[in-house]
Amino acid sequence: MDPGYIDLPQINHIALQAKGGGVFDDRDWRESYYFNLTDRRSGLSLITTIGLLPNRNRSSGFVLLLKDGKAIFLSPLVEFKKPRPESFAFRLKGLEYSVEGAGWRLRYQARKCSFDLKFTPVNKIFPYIHDGDEGAFSRLGTQHYEQSGIFEGELTFKGRTVGIGPSPGHRDHSWGPRDWSAASFYRLFCCAFSRELAFNLWEGRIGGANFIRGYVFDGKTNTAVERSDVTTIYEKDGKRPRKANIRIRDARGRTFHISCEMIGGMTVPVKGSLLHENVARMRCDDLEGTGLMEYLHHETAHAPRMRAWLGLVALAGGM
Repeated sequence: MDPGYIDLPQINHIALQAKGGGVFDDRDWRESYYFNLTDRRSGLSLITTIGLLPNRNRSSGFVLLLKDGKAIFLSPLVEFKKPRPESFAFRLKGLEYSVEGAGWRLRYQARKCSFDLKFTPVNKIFPYIHDGDEGAFSRLGTQHYEQSGIFEGELTFKGRTVGIGPSPGHRDHSWGPRDWSAASFYRLFCCAFSRELAFNLWEGRIGGANFIRGYVFDGKTNTAVERSDVTTIYEKDGKRPRKANIRIRDARGRTFHISCEMIGGMTVPVKGSLLHENVARMRCDDLEGTGLMEYLHHETAHAPRMRAWLGLVALAGGM
């Protein structure tokens, strides 16, 4: 097990705190894991997360399955009890993430949907938090790691089992106080075009300051994004992204041009904001891939069709 690929010793910060007798002062302190993948052969996309809120005696998460960008299965998962401090696994009802070798194993069991998937990282973990970020940026998580990888396994939906992979995907791990209202906006892009090229880009505005985080992985090393320029074409409502053109310059002076076209996704209310979680086709030079194009902006009024999501988010204490 390589600590460069698995974020040891902080695989589960709640477990570390429990062993050391430490406490979390912030009521909204949260530890969360997140995974997404798109299997181009079947047209299936999977987005799933588990978040643990020890000071609220609550865990929340979801499993979202899309077919060609359209949601076909959504299972919100909530438990009202203190999260169990297990060092190498997160469990929430029928959903489990566990460390396996230098990667992760994802299992889920429900009546309509189940899966057994292995996530193998292609690059070492990349930290979002820099020295001096204790203020504004850390309001979205005291620590935050991002990583690209490849998924393989099986997924069953309504009695039909399909093989998944090798399919590109992504994961993150964060812990600390979580204040979604801290960012006035942000946009996140990630895609693993192959085992030799992957990128991750986060742009946002927090507390009046602009932040850029991300990396380009060239098959050997992660290089931090130094500068980015994003042009977005929106739907008629002026809020949901339809296309984006990205220009990235990394710390080694290399420039990458990436085009994105939305396939589909969902819009999720999150504490006074709207989160547009979209699967997108992406192209970089002659390489094509499918990744995530995620936008968040403040919105005080929500359409009636989102009331169920609002209830879920309120019940779960935020995503």
